Amino acid sequence: MMRTRVRLARTCLMAMLLWSGRAWAAPLLPKLETRAWTLENGLDVAFVRLQRVPVVTVQVWYHVGSKDEDPSRRGSAHMFEHLMFKGTTRVPPEEHARLVERIGGDSNAFTSEDLTAYYNTVPRQYLDFAIMLEAERMRNLVFRKEVIDAEREVVKEEYRMTFENDPVSAAFLRLRELAFTRHPYRWTAIGDPGDLDATTLDDLKRFYDTYYQPGNATLIVVGDVSEDEVRASAEKWLAPIPNGPRPPRPASSLPEPQQEQLRREIATRSAQVGVVIGGYKVPPAGSDDTHVLRVITSILSDGESSRLHQRLVRKDRIGVQAGAFIEPQEDPTVLIVYGAHLAQEQRDKVEAALMDEVGRLARERVSERELAKAKNQLAADLVVGLQNVEGIATQVGLSKVIKGNPLEWLDAYDKYLAVTSEDIQRVARSYLLPSRLTVVLVPPSAGGMR
Repeated sequence: MMRTRVRLARTCLMAMLLWSGRAWAAPLLPKLETRAWTLENGLDVAFVRLQRVPVVTVQVWYHVGSKDEDPSRRGSAHMFEHLMFKGTTRVPPEEHARLVERIGGDSNAFTSEDLTAYYNTVPRQYLDFAIMLEAERMRNLVFRKEVIDAEREVVKEEYRMTFENDPVSAAFLRLRELAFTRHPYRWTAIGDPGDLDATTLDDLKRFYDTYYQPGNATLIVVGDVSEDEVRASAEKWLAPIPNGPRPPRPASSLPEPQQEQLRREIATRSAQVGVVIGGYKVPPAGSDDTHVLRVITSILSDGESSRLHQRLVRKDRIGVQAGAFIEPQEDPTVLIVYGAHLAQEQRDKVEAALMDEVGRLARERVSERELAKAKNQLAADLVVGLQNVEGIATQVGLSKVIKGNPLEWLDAYDKYLAVTSEDIQRVARSYLLPSRLTVVLVPPSAGGMR
């Protein structure tokens, strides 16, 4: 019930932000000054003061994800999302999370293809304590075989739940394998059961010693504290940690070749509903065209008035759901479009309609009203995401690790609003081409959804 109320409140806020009289109006971006500096040992620090509530989030983002793994040890990055809570030389196993909970805080972590991030949101007076905890596990993690064996099984179960029990998720994974022939975006951060079984304690320790170093990390602090407090605590706990060698970037030697023709495959497993999934090769998040691509996904996918919903669900009535999305990634990635349908005979029509709507972006200019709605939707999403310390820290972290600049997110608002219909058409003609497309088709179970 609480989550429902939160979603309802968010929806109402979005409506108030977006709709002003008869025209869509962009909400005002809050003024949030970001300070960034680097310690002598190479650790980057980013700080945003936010005095709305007496809390602070202390996060450490490591520039290491599944794309940095040995191809025969997939899942190593994800393992650390678990192992970093399993004890250091001074903090017993599981005690990191318990200590944070005892002071009224919350802690967790997440892993992607490009990064691994750890966060602690605590009352403001515990800033120094939270930074001390992160400094402790940056270089003092204890490797216990019995703990590693147990967490390996936990990660393997996550894989089974995600891919073995869900044909649609498995199809998204297969699309990656087809779309990327060399680059390690071929696999996801969740790992591979066989590789996890083969990963030893020594393998994990080498991975830790390679990537969990000050020069490969960013401390992000957002909340009701001063810059002087952050600087003093970072110097006290993190600055004394010696830096290691510059870590290798295996993906840099595995650039993905230019895709020259459509790749298409029918999945061997059916799902309760059929799904057509398409992925277009597009530039990395640091590209000047990223904000244009985000506007394109909004036009295609945001709300019942979006093009894909109107075409597949409302007009042609060949699908039950349709959408598009793009994840911010450090290297060239894919823009995903998808459509779900009930009957097998609808599959080809859904595929054709998806491709036609994407192609229409290149053939025809988007109307000013439709463009304004999409831009302001994204601007509103950005503003709403900056209402709490975690949301701000996420923007800072993604900007730093994915785009190389912790201040880049400050320009996102203006870049969304600056997108023109000419930009949409140019980008669609450059990237959203059949020759850059990979398609995976998931058949519906006999009779479709009952």
